Amino acid sequence: MKSSHTPYAFGLAIVLAAVGMAGSSLMVQNASAAETITIATLEYAPFTGKNLKFNGFVNHVIAEAFKRRGYAVQFAYLPWKRAVTETKNGQYPALSYVYSTKDREKEFYLSDPISDEKIVFFHLKSNPIQDWQTLADLKNYKIGATRGYTYTHEFWQAAESRRLKVDVADSDRQNFKKLFAGRIDLFPSGLANGYSLLRKDFPLSKLRLATYHPKPLSETTGHLAFSRSRKNSANLLQIFNQGLAELKQTGLYDKLVKNLLDGKYQP
Repeated sequence: MKSSHTPYAFGLAIVLAAVGMAGSSLMVQNASAAETITIATLEYAPFTGKNLKFNGFVNHVIAEAFKRRGYAVQFAYLPWKRAVTETKNGQYPALSYVYSTKDREKEFYLSDPISDEKIVFFHLKSNPIQDWQTLADLKNYKIGATRGYTYTHEFWQAAESRRLKVDVADSDRQNFKKLFAGRIDLFPSGLANGYSLLRKDFPLSKLRLATYHPKPLSETTGHLAFSRSRKNSANLLQIFNQGLAELKQTGLYDKLVKNLLDGKYQP
């Protein structure tokens, strides 16, 4: 009886071994050939930037979240308006990154929050801003703004109706130059981004002239924005959110936030 079953058992073992080897080989191939996603982004230090460590805090979080779901990420740096347009049109699967607004929610699928940010009014110490409660309290100030930025819906409504005196420029850097030149009184910017830009692009003598009002124009969250023009966007959104949740559960997200606050993303 034992000898009569030996050829069958031996043959079965060979088949199982072959299947196991094939399966193992397939797993190795899948692990080594992670799908690469190209995400549109912009220069907005310390959150995004090609010369920043890990492409900045936000892009570091995005790359780590996707990495945990088996995806590699590369970033295409574009002017802001072009990045928004080309992601909306589906040329890129996602845009890093946008603030949460009703308009952005209509344009994109927004991920779970990646960052918490305050938008404040920068001004010169020599030209202090009065305490304000509503935008109407700022009607006597000349305010800079960067073309294509969200800020708040109320801010742009007040600008378009000329209830606020708003002077638009193409970049944050241009607005800070206008602030130092006395051509504008106020400039709204993310608190971390504003100081990062001042430290990077202006001498210390200029940095010491600037400050900000503690009342924020808005407190908002930053999100990865997925194109509504691509069929797989909803699935990709879910995959990213799963990876982001894992980052937060394991404590790595908190470590990256600490790195941001400690200035460790600066080149």
